[in-house]
Amino acid sequence: MRVMQNLTLPYTVWWWVTAAFLMCITGLTNAAPFTDSTVTPDTPSTRAEPIALTHILERAEEDQQRVDWAKRLLASPDPVEHLSVSLNDIARPVHAKQQTSHSVLYGELPVMRIESLARHWHFDARRLERWEMEARRAFGPYSGSALQLAQRRSVWASTQAAGLLDELPPVLSDRIDSILMQITAAESGLSDELARQFALMQQASDLKALIEAGSNEVAAALDDLDRRLLRVDVAPLWQGFGPRTEEASSWSAIWRGLEIEEQFARDYHSAGTRNQQALTLLQILLLPLILWLVVRSRRTMPQKQEVHHMARALRRPFSTWLLLCMLAVLVIEPDAPLLAQEAALLVALIPVLRLLPSGVLRALGMWPYIAIAMYGLDRLGIVTAGDTEIYRTYLLAMTGLALMLTLWLLWHAAPSAQKRDSRLQRIMRPIGWAASAMLMVAVAANILGNISLAETLTSGVIDSGYMALLLYAGVSACVGLFRALLGQPELANRHFVLHQEVALQSAFTRLLMFGAAIGWLLYSMDRFRVLRPLYSVSSAVMEFGIEVGEVSVNLGDLLVFMLSAWLALWAARVVRRLLRAELPNHAKLPRGVGNSIASLSYYAVLLFGLLVSLSAAGFKVSQLALIFGALGVGIGFGLQNVVNNFVSGLVLMFERPIQPGDLVDAAGTAGTVREISLRSTIIRTADGADVVVPNGMLLNCNLTNWTMFDKSRRIEIPVHVAYGSAPLMVMSVLSNALREVPGVAEQPAPLVMMTGYGDGALNFTISAWTHDISIWAKLRGEILTRLLAALQQAGISVPYRLVDVNLHNVQEQKPLQPST
Repeated sequence: MRVMQNLTLPYTVWWWVTAAFLMCITGLTNAAPFTDSTVTPDTPSTRAEPIALTHILERAEEDQQRVDWAKRLLASPDPVEHLSVSLNDIARPVHAKQQTSHSVLYGELPVMRIESLARHWHFDARRLERWEMEARRAFGPYSGSALQLAQRRSVWASTQAAGLLDELPPVLSDRIDSILMQITAAESGLSDELARQFALMQQASDLKALIEAGSNEVAAALDDLDRRLLRVDVAPLWQGFGPRTEEASSWSAIWRGLEIEEQFARDYHSAGTRNQQALTLLQILLLPLILWLVVRSRRTMPQKQEVHHMARALRRPFSTWLLLCMLAVLVIEPDAPLLAQEAALLVALIPVLRLLPSGVLRALGMWPYIAIAMYGLDRLGIVTAGDTEIYRTYLLAMTGLALMLTLWLLWHAAPSAQKRDSRLQRIMRPIGWAASAMLMVAVAANILGNISLAETLTSGVIDSGYMALLLYAGVSACVGLFRALLGQPELANRHFVLHQEVALQSAFTRLLMFGAAIGWLLYSMDRFRVLRPLYSVSSAVMEFGIEVGEVSVNLGDLLVFMLSAWLALWAARVVRRLLRAELPNHAKLPRGVGNSIASLSYYAVLLFGLLVSLSAAGFKVSQLALIFGALGVGIGFGLQNVVNNFVSGLVLMFERPIQPGDLVDAAGTAGTVREISLRSTIIRTADGADVVVPNGMLLNCNLTNWTMFDKSRRIEIPVHVAYGSAPLMVMSVLSNALREVPGVAEQPAPLVMMTGYGDGALNFTISAWTHDISIWAKLRGEILTRLLAALQQAGISVPYRLVDVNLHNVQEQKPLQPST
């Protein structure tokens, strides 16, 4: 056994090489087959257990399979080449940004340029994270196979040292020698491959350090820019512009920055993230949907109603599609390059004007046109950014122009006695005065030398105004599409839409307006440079909390839980309301199934939402198990009745003996079932009282359901006539009177029977049916009136009891005298 003589030293060296590689790529998953998860690799100081003689042949076969697997790995395409190309693609823009940061000071760059660099560094970090995950999946089988082979060599060395291989037959001994030689060759090949992988992972580690350093530099530049808002950047305007920078170098830096931005946009769109795929799918499907709604709406709506009810969005479908696509870029890809987002905002200029409602345009007058024009002028300022003097002059002129136009619009739109302002005009007036005040501050800051504050205030006012118009036009377009969708016959004829169309439109509009308001607020705060400080402060506040053992709760988790729980409750109510409106009218469903499905769906959505809320708040499964364990103890001791009612509620929903609308008599309460929940059932009595009956009482007591299978109910009335009346004549009169009463069912036919001889009258009983139990009491009173009139008309008297009162003289008694 010559192969076994030098196992110890190669094994030790091999182990440390493999361990160093694993320290570099922590978290690798072992993708190789034949992996024994119960066996851990031995360290060089730990002696492996030798193989028993009875298991040597079996172990040899297993090791041959491991060697074959290692050979297939080495023969497969090398993942290092592909991953090296991907890593170089990530490193190229990183090095380009690093060179630019060395040649240009961050303090001299515009605000949007620094923000774009922050996004670029963040994008590089995410790309590197995805690359590391791919590298772990690709390199995992190699390291796993190497560890297995090293472990097997240790086991065979221990077996050799124990002398168990000396007495093997020659054939088996040669077989083991061949396997060991193959293990040595496979280890040598894996060693070379792992060395290349280790070098590539080291490059990735160095690149990660560069990305972190660049991100920290940009974050520090943004913090410094926020602090500079209250400092003077340059000399006041009356002292001159100061020393000019070299125009060639400034323009070179600008063009270099634009090249990096362009490369960022190309890299971002070539990444193919899920958000980009969702955006592409939305852009592809949105235009056919809008065109389909246009065609269907023109066919289904009368010509006279088309102009009045057809949304502005459907009359201009391509503008609607373009505007919604540009809004989708801002919503779905919030981390997209600023170059792409600014291009989307510029493309949406014309669609915004075309899609604003005519009433809004009349109320605002020239406001929208001036806001859009000033936004375009603000974006043209990038041309002058190469020269500080020209940029400062341009900024001052643009701020002064915006201020004059705003004051002119406020003076022109001043209220008069002859013309009454609309609500929108009353809202715009204080906003206009606030914008004028900020523009005045911007002019003063520019003159005094605080260019950062002047730029922030001017761009903030202009950008926030344009974003408000953009979001309002987008909301109007979405509302128009939603109304057109509800007007289609497939939805318009649904029971839920017929009865809740106004509520649906109102809720959808409010939801969009709320989302637009939140989006506008965040965008405006970011443009005025207050979002980052507020985010930092709020993050510190949200981290405040308490820790009890393994359970930790902070304010942010609590707010997330409350918001998620509210959304879950709202979604559960919407689902229940929709199902209750649609399922009971489904002809193929048995009685009560629709209500049961609606109620169970409500609790299922609510339970799922609460679990998601707890997970979003940071609760772990072990913590939830502790809570549910405590809840189980409480159930065992004091909540038996509550659990009984919940189980009874499930029985009622699956067995369906009652449903909402049934007329029941249960637990001493008679009335109409209004709602069936898991714990209790609400019954409305004839007096208008709502009685909450626990579900356990409904199952434990006798339950009478008058409308379980139909709404028929019998009316039985006793009738007494005087002696001397002909019974047949009485029965004929009563039968004819019953047939003439409206609401009495023909089948079963009304029945009149003579039931006996009373003390002072002949006894009859009439029996009639009605198929509408809701009019049972009213119909009974009508029958009594008609019967009495018919008997009186036929000369048949109805006896009544006479009571004779006889008075007798009673001898007057003297009052008793009190005893002395």
